Amino acid sequence: MNHSVWTLCFAKGRLPGDFVAGAPIMSNQGTFQIPMIYSLIRPESGDSNELILVDTGFGGGRSMTGRNFDDFETPETVLAKVGVHPRDITLVILTHLHFDHAGNMEAFPNARFVVQRREAELWRPVVESFAGKEVDKGNWKLSSISPRDFEVLARIEAEGRLTYLDGDAEVAPGIRCRLAADTHTFGSQWIVIETADGPYILAGDCAYWYHNIERMWPPGYIQGNPWRMLETYEEMLSVVDGDLGRVVVGHDMEIFSRHRSEVIGANPVAFVHAE
Repeated sequence: MNHSVWTLCFAKGRLPGDFVAGAPIMSNQGTFQIPMIYSLIRPESGDSNELILVDTGFGGGRSMTGRNFDDFETPETVLAKVGVHPRDITLVILTHLHFDHAGNMEAFPNARFVVQRREAELWRPVVESFAGKEVDKGNWKLSSISPRDFEVLARIEAEGRLTYLDGDAEVAPGIRCRLAADTHTFGSQWIVIETADGPYILAGDCAYWYHNIERMWPPGYIQGNPWRMLETYEEMLSVVDGDLGRVVVGHDMEIFSRHRSEVIGANPVAFVHAE
């Protein structure tokens, strides 16, 4: 099975070094520019005609640090860079339910969605516990969660367009989701994509930076277990035989220097594995 894979930046933010690369080794190092991304997968062999998006980004808004994101572009603008319209997407894989990864689901009206059941079911009571209360990003429990996204997810489920995964699962030929329970979140997952050159990985936020995997050092901001993150890094390395050139992490500008890339419009596109 062969696939083309593009990783698309749709906005940029800034975060402290220890947030993404870990304390204390990156404490007091200032802030770093980070890309906000989603990835497009297209089959290049076999009978599948799925056009797959991994994560949906957000439709606008502010980061949990309170500043505006820079260079925001809509999915219509971003996907046009690789000749696709949001209506063309047939399958969306949500790596997890943080606002910057699942905050724009309604932009893909023809897509089916998959998410780990554990992710949805364990976040739902957290969100419900704040019903009717004034909350903002200053509350750790909802520091990266938007209650509105759970309303959208419920509508998609009611429309019959949502599938819950219970652990590792093949969601399309040559596309496999790997559960990383209690790592970045309750039910985060990472994606393995078969290509003619071997498997590639979309790590989601199971790894923010390449630094996390290279140093075996978890980031400072997670809502799970850092030991499980370290185990996940080892699992990823075993899948790609240690070749980080076949891994796309969650929020690292090095994505666009480690892969062939081009700035189109306001933001870069990485041609991770393009036929």
